[in-house]
Amino acid sequence: MATPVEFRTFTPRNSRDDLIRRLEQAPEEHAEALLSAYDLLQRMHEKGLIDVANGLLSASETVVDRLVDVVSSKQAVTALRVVLMMSNLLNSLDPNRLHALLSPSESKAPSLWTIAKEATSPDARRGMAAAVGLLSVFGAALREQESA
Repeated sequence: MATPVEFRTFTPRNSRDDLIRRLEQAPEEHAEALLSAYDLLQRMHEKGLIDVANGLLSASETVVDRLVDVVSSKQAVTALRVVLMMSNLLNSLDPNRLHALLSPSESKAPSLWTIAKEATSPDARRGMAAAVGLLSVFGAALREQESA
């Protein structure tokens, strides 16, 4: 036969009392972490970082507006595009060939004829064309700056 269940009234724990208890135990349980946090806070205060953070929080809308202006400027967009193109180019380089090329070699320096033969290879001509193209782009930019 079933046994009757005892009726109890639900009394929720006082969350404030629980927080106070945990706060009182925290220094004992986390003493080393608290000391490190205090040390970090003191160093940030000495360097003025707390004042900077406080100022940034106070002027958050102004700071965000200025950052948006800077990031959306033509110079920032161009710089980002150039960085992305250069990173794609770096991804396609063969690091082993580059290391072999730049590491000091024990053999004699290559002759002018060897260098000329290497310069006539399709890859070398493609690289020289890119270098000359870059010089043309920089030259046009310098000409525009001088005329402005």
